[in-house]
Amino acid sequence: MPPALKKATTVILLREQTRGFEVYLLKRSEKSSFMPGNFVYPGGMVDPEDSHSDIYGLCKGVSPEEAQRILGTSLPLGEGLNYWVAGIRELFEEAGVLLAYDQKGTLLSSQIPAHRELMARYRQNIQTGAASIIRMACDEHLFLAADQVQYYGHWITPEAYPQRFDTYFFLARHPIGQETSHDEKEMTMGIWLSPQEALERNLKGEMVLSPPTLKTVEDLSMFTSLGDLFNASQQKVIEPVLPIFMKMPNQTFIVYPWDPDYPVFQRGEIPDPLNHGRPRRPGDRSTRILFREGRWHLYCR
Repeated sequence: MPPALKKATTVILLREQTRGFEVYLLKRSEKSSFMPGNFVYPGGMVDPEDSHSDIYGLCKGVSPEEAQRILGTSLPLGEGLNYWVAGIRELFEEAGVLLAYDQKGTLLSSQIPAHRELMARYRQNIQTGAASIIRMACDEHLFLAADQVQYYGHWITPEAYPQRFDTYFFLARHPIGQETSHDEKEMTMGIWLSPQEALERNLKGEMVLSPPTLKTVEDLSMFTSLGDLFNASQQKVIEPVLPIFMKMPNQTFIVYPWDPDYPVFQRGEIPDPLNHGRPRRPGDRSTRILFREGRWHLYCR
């Protein structure tokens, strides 16, 4: 029986540049039990505190009913908004960016001394469990900026993995006046790169992108501006992505649902002959990824 799914959330933090845009990536510690040394987006599991009923009144721009509609009616009322809360918390813990409004409705900024002091004081306490994001919001009269976080995708870890996550992906613009910084615990490095640069560095072996990060970075590379990206993601129909993980004697690969051979693998069979197609070219939408030379490579079947 596959391991139980853990609820998780991921935030793709983005910033506009003169030409195109960049995405913020974090390198996981080499000591991590899950994807050590891989570059990922800020994110993690949904904690019980993220589900506290008092938090709903402290979220601006997305109600429990709206969150349920956006993510799907199969979720119990209130549960959907937990993913927004968890995403905002994880972004703060791992990247040092806090998407929240003060009493005047101003998005927090490190350029405002009171905001800078507040974020420095609470970040470590929330990381260690000495404080919670709901306690911070209540005590400091803040509202979590749920309206700054846009639903982007839903990924489910393949059944063959020892740890499995049911993860909702979100987009967020880097707030003006805040600085990113990795947590120096779970993450050992943070870097801003264009999607194209991230793909190239992974291909050259200069960095290792985790499978879902690699595929979503490829998707991001199809857009030339954040406006186009946010508009397109708001209009698209989002279906859960459940890849198939295959580990064979001489090769390891992951097959996505839009791959033409996905139904064959889904039946527990191996196509004969086994053909991975060709390496991805710019503009392609890959259908599977192969693990070679210590990293994942995008392929088109």
